[in-house]
Order: sequence, then C-alpha cells, then structure tokens
Amino acid sequence: MKTLITLIFMLTINAAVAQQKFRIAKIEVYPEYLEAYKAALTEHAQVAVKVEPGVLSLQAVYDKAHPTLVTVFEVYASEEAYQSHLKAPHFLKYKNGTLKMVKSLKLIETEPIAIAIKPALLKDK
Repeated sequence: MKTLITLIFMLTINAAVAQQKFRIAKIEVYPEYLEAYKAALTEHAQVAVKVEPGVLSLQAVYDKAHPTLVTVFEVYASEEAYQSHLKAPHFLKYKNGTLKMVKSLKLIETEPIAIAIKPALLKDK
C-alpha cells in the first residue's frame, strides 16, 4: 500500500512539473546598490511566494567571489501564472524600484531534467 501511495504521489508530482515554468534570471547589480537590491529582492520573493498561488519558488543566490552577480531560480505553476506574476503590484514595485540598480539582466528559459524535493517541504505551512 505504501508503495502504491508513493507511486501515485510521484505521478502526480511529475504531471504537475510538466506544466510548470522554470526560469533563471542572471542579474548584475551595480556595487553601490547591492544591499538595497538584496533587500528589495528579498521582500519581493517573500511576498510573491506568500500571496501568489502560481509562484511556487523564487530562490536567489549570489556568487561569493563576485557578490554583485545574482542568480534567481524561478518556478511557476504554469505560463499563465508567470504572466500573472508580471502584472502583480509587488513585482512591479520590485521591478520599477530596482531599475537603476541593475547593470544587466539575462533571462534564461529552461526545461527540467530532474526535480527532487523532500516531501516534507511540500506540506502547506
């Protein structure tokens, strides 16, 4: 029975992943704005994940050797969820508020190869 439940769970996850949109944003921030940018991005990510059901994950990291190089891993429930996100007030606040801070932005469309998440992390908080 446990094996059957695990199989059903994995099939459900795989079907959901097939609809999801995965993107990477590579951002270079002007050094004088780094702390302000990090604060704005942190606020934006927390609000987006909290209030938008279609924003599944926004994970931002920076290069330790080059702290002005930021990478954001984005996961949306669907293309429609992504398009909705682009119109959300908190995204527009972040985008417009950080325009002068960003030296360059490269958006990379991706396709998943393997997505492994501990089931405990999938529980609603």
